[in-house]
Amino acid sequence: MAGATLLEADHSDNHADGGRDHPAAMIALFPNCHRNKTHGAEGPELTERLRAAASELHSRILGRAAR
Repeated sequence: MAGATLLEADHSDNHADGGRDHPAAMIALFPNCHRNKTHGAEGPELTERLRAAASELHSRILGRAAR
């Protein structure tokens, strides 16, 4: 669909390095943000923020307090 927003599913911890393959450990990112997280200078700091965000969102979806 022309003009549609494109999001990529990303593991908050790199799946190739042993990150969990579970919804609580995944987040949707714009392609440029995904590349920045994976290859950019801010990658480690961004990974920490996304890990917390993914966990919080998953907990809210399930109706439980964040763990």
